[in-house]
Parts: sequence; structure tokens; C-alpha cells
Amino acid sequence: MAMMDTIRARHSVREYDGRAPEGAALEALTAVVEQCARQSGLSIQLVLDNPEVFQVVAKFGIIHGAVSSIAFVTARGTADDEAIGYWGQKIVLVAQEAGLNTCWVALCARRRSKARLATGEKVRLVIAVGYGLTQGHPRKTKTMDKLCTVECADSPAWFKVAMEAAQLAPTAVNHQNFHVTLRPDGETVRIEAPKGALNYIDLGIVKRNFEEVANETGARWCWEDA
Repeated sequence: MAMMDTIRARHSVREYDGRAPEGAALEALTAVVEQCARQSGLSIQLVLDNPEVFQVVAKFGIIHGAVSSIAFVTARGTADDEAIGYWGQKIVLVAQEAGLNTCWVALCARRRSKARLATGEKVRLVIAVGYGLTQGHPRKTKTMDKLCTVECADSPAWFKVAMEAAQLAPTAVNHQNFHVTLRPDGETVRIEAPKGALNYIDLGIVKRNFEEVANETGARWCWEDA
């Protein structure tokens, strides 16, 4: 499963070699950013030369050596959070396939971003993107029984692999504040997260991972209406 391989290989990377994306990687990244912005209606911008956005206090930051980012701009505060997570994770996965590394960054110097802002708009967060000094490393995750509930008699194979994708999704401070439930029909899936902090951004990220892999299996399934 190509997408599952991508998800397993992708880890958050915080140290980069100072290069902006280039060549075929840049073409793939530009295309997916434009696609996601068009389909979602969000303001998503690829900013190639803006190391200052990672310098939160003076020269301090949790990201080192990165000069490029994907900026998510909104005038709606937290109202776009789930969509930001959902579409941002698509960009992350395409970047990984293109040979780039990424890291979701909520703690950034928003006023130093070179993203284009209309009146009333602010940068909600950015994703660092570039060539990592390493490929990152796996994070400790919660066990499946903490992350999901199966209400039907048996957990189908497609759900198990989709839940692995959800389990591997990046979340703020690795809190994994979400829960997935497979309903008694074995096809309907409910996903929930508590309000507050960055939980709805995380919810969107998890939904993207789950959805990509579930669809790749060819299974018949659907999200439960909220």
C-alpha cells in the first residue's frame, strides 16, 4: 500500500540543511498547495525564503535550518482548524513522496511571516518544509484500545490498517486527543476530539491519514455525519 508506506516513513523533522525545495520536489509541492487551496477555499501559501518565521524569540526556535514553509492564513480564528489539518496533511504526504521533510509548527513568529495577508487575516500556523538533516524518528503512540472502539462483531482488515494510519498521524505535543468508533454496521466511522487547543487541527490530520488508507484498501465505508 503506497500511502501506508508514505505514512510509516514520514516523521516530524526539526533540523534542515538550509535549502528551499527545488526541481521536481518544488513542482510537486507547488502543485499540491495550489490544488488544496482551490479545493478547500482556504488561503494556503508556499513561502520559500522566510527563515524568520521559525525564530520565535530572537534566534531561538524549535525549527533549525528551515527557510521555507506552508502558511495557513485565515480571518476566522479557529473556525478553519479542522480543514487546515485535513488539507495540510495532504500537502505533508505529497511532500514526503517528493523527497521532502516537514514539521507542523504552531509556535511560530507569525508577524515575521512573508505570507500575503488581507485586512483582518492572520497566520494560524505553518508547516516547515525542506531537506532534513535526518528523516526524523518514530514517536511513542497510544495503544489502539485507547484510540478506537469497534462496535461490530469483528474488526475488519481495512479498519485495522486505517487505524494504524490514524495512530501514526502527527498531533500537537503527541497528545493524540481523538477517538475513532467503528459502528455496528462495520462501515460507518465516527471520529471525535475535544474542543480546545489544537485538537481540531489534529482531528483534520487524523481524518486525512485514516481516509487516504481506508480508500486505498477499496473498502466500502463512510464517515458518520456530525
